Amino acid sequence: MLRPIHARMARAALDWGLRDLEERTGINKNTLARFESGKGVLLSTAQKIEDVFAQEGVRFVFEDNDHGPGIVMAKRSVGAIGPEKPPKTPKRSQKGK
Repeated sequence: MLRPIHARMARAALDWGLRDLEERTGINKNTLARFESGKGVLLSTAQKIEDVFAQEGVRFVFEDNDHGPGIVMAKRSVGAIGPEKPPKTPKRSQKGK
């Protein structure tokens, strides 16, 4: 079963914010944030989140004696993510003009 850390990792790998996940799952972002912080949600809610990530090519790795939890991305998903966004440049203040 999907754990909160998996959801955080998957969102980071897909470069999604909570609003992106909200749009794709139909689950309110406050509920998504509650799940990711480790608070309880309905089993059907966790399953819906897991299903959406699976559709994007995310596979979950569960903790065992040798490894911690993680994710694996399908090749098709890795290419779809695209280049990293360039850092934002600070805007100059208009004060004093």
